[in-house]
Formats: sequence, structure tokens, C-alpha cells
Amino acid sequence: MPVYVVTRARTGIGLEYVRQLSQCDVSSSSSISALPNLLLSTTQDPQSFKINFLINNAGIIHSRPETSLTMSPAALLSHITTNVLGPSQILQALLPLLAPNAVVANISSGIGSLAMVSDGRIDAAVTGTPYSISKAALNMLTVHQAQQLKAMGNGVVVVAVDPGYVKTDMGGAQAMVEVADSASGVLGVLGALKEGGGGKFFSFTGERLEW
Repeated sequence: MPVYVVTRARTGIGLEYVRQLSQCDVSSSSSISALPNLLLSTTQDPQSFKINFLINNAGIIHSRPETSLTMSPAALLSHITTNVLGPSQILQALLPLLAPNAVVANISSGIGSLAMVSDGRIDAAVTGTPYSISKAALNMLTVHQAQQLKAMGNGVVVVAVDPGYVKTDMGGAQAMVEVADSASGVLGVLGALKEGGGGKFFSFTGERLEW
């Protein structure tokens, strides 16, 4: 039975991932430093415990969108800390527990695509500059993680996935994608990934997105 780890699974799409994976061993924790031991404590055989799928779902967005001309240092730093450093440190902490050919998904956003924001296909003003910057940085982190893990030769695949504009507390009432549809789509994308498929950016529908 594959083992999934989902960060921030208390509400919204994270909770839906867990609901749809209810037949699997699922764990999540906001305490990165304690996470490996927490996971090992859930199994009767810690020596053979391995993670098959790691979904870095944790993220924040401020309720009041700020522009590049108005954002405070604190706003930008808080987004970077949670949306970029969080996934970075979680992967570092859990790397020894990843199974060969494991899949790591950094939950990103189209709002972090330089290509789609720069040509106007996506309006970054909807979420504000700090969030957009943090997701662009997460995308670059994904590329680096994918390349460096590929060089290790363990078959671990790292991708960024846009879950869509989802009807969660973060997405708000104007969002268009149902939580269940987004979660099942993301899980389908991850389940279809093969070795060598890392370093890419996908939508929850499986479409390849531009960085």
C-alpha cells in the first residue's frame, strides 16, 4: 500500500486529498522538525517505512492583496517563509524516508507562472504580488529539487502542480473549481508520473504548463 504525506490537511483541498486517500496511510504535521519521528511513530516497522507520495500543500495568501508598490517586507517574507521555505525544509527533513521512485508534488499556482502572468493570460492582481512572487519562487525550487534528486539516481520525481482556482477558504466564493475535482485531478496527475518526468509544471487536469 503506498504511503502519502500531505502537509496542511486540516481544511480545503488538503483535507480532500486525505479524504480521497482514506484507504492509505496518511499523515501530516506543521512541525517540520518533528515530522520524521512523527511519521515513524505511526508504523509498526520503522525500518521499512517509506513515503511514496509527498504533497507539499501548505501555503498562505493574505486576505488583502498588495502590489509591488505597496507590499510590506513582512508580507513578502511571510509568503516566502510558508510557501517556499516550508516545502524546501520538508523535503530536506523527509528525504531519508522517500521510497525509490517516490513522487514529490509542490502545490503551486498559475499565478506563479512568469510566462502566463507576463503576457496577461493570468491577472496577478487577483492574489497580490507577495503570493505571486512566492509561487514563482516555489516553481524555481521545484526545478532545482528535480535536477538535484535526478542526479542522485534514486528515481524520485519532483513536480509543481496548479490545483486550479479552488472553492476553499483561500480561493473564496468566486472560485470555479470544486475541491473534490481538483484533488482527484492532482492525485491522478501524480499517479501517472514516471521516472524522468520531474522538473515539470502541470495543471490539475494534466495539462503541461509554462514556467
